[in-house]
Amino acid sequence: MRIEYRRDPQKALRGMQRAKAEDIFAALDRIAADPFARNNNIKPLRGVPNGCRVRVGDWRVSYTLDRGGDVIEVFEIAPRGGAYR
Repeated sequence: MRIEYRRDPQKALRGMQRAKAEDIFAALDRIAADPFARNNNIKPLRGVPNGCRVRVGDWRVSYTLDRGGDVIEVFEIAPRGGAYR
C-alpha cells in the first residue's frame, strides 16, 4: 500500500525529534505491508469512515484506509493529549 500525508502531519513530522519520526515511519510501514494484521496499537476511529489510529509511544497517528485504491492517507499526527479534538 502507498502512504500519503496531508500537510499537517508533514509539519508535525518535521518539528519532532528524528528518532520519534523514524518510529512513526516504521509503524506506518508495518501497517502498509499488512493493514489487516493483528496489532494491539490499531483501533478504529468513531465518526471517520475507514478511519483508524495507531499508537506510537505518546503520539497518535490517525489515518484512513482506502482498500480499493491501496492508499493509507495520514491526516493527523498529534501527541496523546492533543489528538481526537
